[in-house]
Amino acid sequence: MKDIKITSQDAKSDYDICVGVITAVNGVKGHVKIRSFTEKPQDIANFKKIFDDSSVEYQIKIVTLKKDYLIAGIEGIDSRNDAEKLRNTRLYIKRSELPSAGSDEFYHADLMGLDAKLRNGTNLGVVKDVVNFGAGDILEIYDLNSEKTIYYPFTKQFVPEINLEKRYILLEQLEEVIAASE
Repeated sequence: MKDIKITSQDAKSDYDICVGVITAVNGVKGHVKIRSFTEKPQDIANFKKIFDDSSVEYQIKIVTLKKDYLIAGIEGIDSRNDAEKLRNTRLYIKRSELPSAGSDEFYHADLMGLDAKLRNGTNLGVVKDVVNFGAGDILEIYDLNSEKTIYYPFTKQFVPEINLEKRYILLEQLEEVIAASE
């Protein structure tokens, strides 16, 4: 997103980020289909340490790129039966492996869990996710008062400030939200 004011690029806490998931087996040689969540799908093979929920590490070698996924070999997996056991395995890296974001850039994972505050100081809720249904990024915010989900357009107009160091985002009040609560 452009034009968002980033107050801090604090990445001191080193947490796990999911960069892909093994979705299926491909062929009889133990190759797997991986849905990559990286900007360029092939970048998933460039991380130093990729691991699963159980901290088992994987060495990935890309065989071919497809439109929505990639076919890869995994070191030590030589048969379809072995590869089948990896189906639905989520692949993670440590946050510290990601390059620094630019001055007006950020990682969605850094926004999760931030307090969502209105300009008047009211704590609206917590950022649950950043989603995109095709028309741009939208913040999914859990409203502490109504215990419902609110969606905010992720533009400078509605999100004028992000402070990662103090763990909050500042939001403009949406007219639709005000009308719905009256």
